[in-house]
Amino acid sequence: MDTEKIISSIAAFDPELYNYFQDELQKQKYALSFMPEENYTSPVSAYMEGSILSNALMTHHDEKTPTGLEAMTVERVNKLFGSEHASIRTSNIAAASRVVFYSLLKKGDTVLSLDCRKKDHCNSESLQFNFVNFSINPKEQKINLDEVEKLAKEHKPRLIIFSPVNYPRIIDYKRLGEIAKSVGAYMWFDICQNVGLVAAKEIPSPVPYADVVTFSTHDALQGPQGCVILCTKKLAAQVDETVITTGHFALKRNILGALAIAFKEANTPKYNEYCHQVVLNARALQKGLEEEGMDILCGGTDTNLVLLNLTKLKMTCNEAGAALRLAGVITKPTVLTTADESTSFDILRLSSLLLTTRGLKEDEFYTLGHIIAMVLKNKNNPEKLEEIKQDVTDIAMQYPLFSDEWVTTKDVLSPVYSGGNLTVSHELAAERKKAVLKKILGFMRK
Repeated sequence: MDTEKIISSIAAFDPELYNYFQDELQKQKYALSFMPEENYTSPVSAYMEGSILSNALMTHHDEKTPTGLEAMTVERVNKLFGSEHASIRTSNIAAASRVVFYSLLKKGDTVLSLDCRKKDHCNSESLQFNFVNFSINPKEQKINLDEVEKLAKEHKPRLIIFSPVNYPRIIDYKRLGEIAKSVGAYMWFDICQNVGLVAAKEIPSPVPYADVVTFSTHDALQGPQGCVILCTKKLAAQVDETVITTGHFALKRNILGALAIAFKEANTPKYNEYCHQVVLNARALQKGLEEEGMDILCGGTDTNLVLLNLTKLKMTCNEAGAALRLAGVITKPTVLTTADESTSFDILRLSSLLLTTRGLKEDEFYTLGHIIAMVLKNKNNPEKLEEIKQDVTDIAMQYPLFSDEWVTTKDVLSPVYSGGNLTVSHELAAERKKAVLKKILGFMRK
């Protein structure tokens, strides 16, 4: 049964669920999302997740060593990242983080962490640690590794965490690893949104300098929901034991199959091209924003992430996010702390991952930089926001959820994903695009 027939059948059997599905479809297709934690799943990976493998459960009550499909998937992830050991049994980053804490630390140990990341995952009595923060210098807006080393020598942490969800620049992984070793600390890199760029060698890899590396598989890697823990051989036994004792002993084979495909796709030239485009698009977005007078933190970006500073606009991140949502633009409002406890920034975290997956290129991202700025400048003008929303819709409707350009196996494309299902002809789409660009240029001249 093809996708359209399945959807029609669901509409007849369960109209309540069908209506929810349609609302979500409309939101995804006709809005433009810059959410850092989200991405569209590869159609091939999505097919495997919904395949007959969903009928088979792999349990590990007695078996601790991966075999069969799990062993193949582990082999692929180790090959992709050059890692010594991998666990793929945790389903999300919070669960994986708790596994790492239980494996490496004892209650009361000191943790030196970028922006105190992972502290929110320590929500039980047995995971109570002394967190010490390091962050960007509020003036230079960069991480000063000399200051990190000073903090490490002063506090003698058992663990150092670098999780750059709010930091778009490349850091010296080797130096950070050396700092950890110098004070007898474990070094943990969490690279969730950067993992694709690492896999594609678009940015350097922290794996050679880490004791542990974690990342989710549903965002940058375009796979199913899941999480990977990479570690050294020295830590392999205790990490694996903790995975089992914390209840992560079962995994459905369809998820394994979807992960296996995702890791294989991430090891292709096409995925490398995608990741290169992600960085080009982020820089084009930055350029469009800066031309409108917007302030970009950290001096720009080396990754998929652009941090829009709202301080000069005198609005909170939630106010900015709400205005953009009214215009059909989805963002991540965040308050960014700094190395100075008295200084923080209201920001929007803007990621190029998801819209690059849809097929947008530099010209579109540059235009969207201007559109985002126009929304923020007109946040109290409902009529202008509605006008801009139509422009956003005109852009969004030209693109599928997953561009054919990035698909490795075309035969599994569904009408929901494929560019072939667009309701607008290419000629009409081109005319609408020209109209939107002309309007944007008109706004810029005013």
